[in-house]
Amino acid sequence: MVKKIKNKRSFRKAKKAEKVLQKALKKESKRLSKTSQETAYDVGKLTWSAPEFVKIKRGWLWYAIFVIIFIGGGILAYLLDSWSFGLALIVFGAVYLVADKPHPKNVKIILSDLGVKVGNKVYQYNRIKAFWIVYNPPFNQVLNIKVYNEFLEEIEIQLGKQDPTEVYEFLSRRLPELEGKEPGFVDNLSKLLRL
Repeated sequence: MVKKIKNKRSFRKAKKAEKVLQKALKKESKRLSKTSQETAYDVGKLTWSAPEFVKIKRGWLWYAIFVIIFIGGGILAYLLDSWSFGLALIVFGAVYLVADKPHPKNVKIILSDLGVKVGNKVYQYNRIKAFWIVYNPPFNQVLNIKVYNEFLEEIEIQLGKQDPTEVYEFLSRRLPELEGKEPGFVDNLSKLLRL
C-alpha cells in the first residue's frame, strides 16, 4: 500500500515537472518567434516554401446556395419568432464571409536538428507529441504535427512540392508517427462543402 502511494506521488511529480517544462518550452518558442536574427532553427536539413493553407475555389453557384440558405434561415427565424436564431445566423454568415481569407501567404518551412519552423513560429521537437503525413495528391499534401500545450493542438503544414518520403525519413528519426491517421469526418465534410 505504501509503495502504491509513493508511485502515485512520483507520478504526480513527474506530470507536474512535464507541465512546467512544456510551459517553459512554449515561452522559449514565442521568444524565438519574435526574434529577427537568425537562430539555430533557421539552419535546416530540409527547407521548402508552401502556402499557409489551401484556398478552396468557390464558384458563383456556391455563393448563391450560401445566400439562399441564409435567407431561408432568416425567414424561418422570423416565422418562428426566434430573434436569437436570426441574429446568430446573421453574425455567423457575416463572420464567415469576412474571415474567408482571399489568398494564403507563402511561408518558409524549415526542419532542423532542433525543431520545425513554419514562417516565424518555432516548434521544438520535445514540444511535438507526434507527426503524420496525409499525401493524396492533388487533394491532400499535408504534414501534421500534434503539439503539447497549444490552443490548436494539431497543426497542418502544407508540403507543396516537397517530397513526403524525405520529410518522413527525417522526422521518423526524431518523433513518433501516428500511423494510419486520416482526415476526420469534419475535415472531409468541410472539403466536400467547400467551407
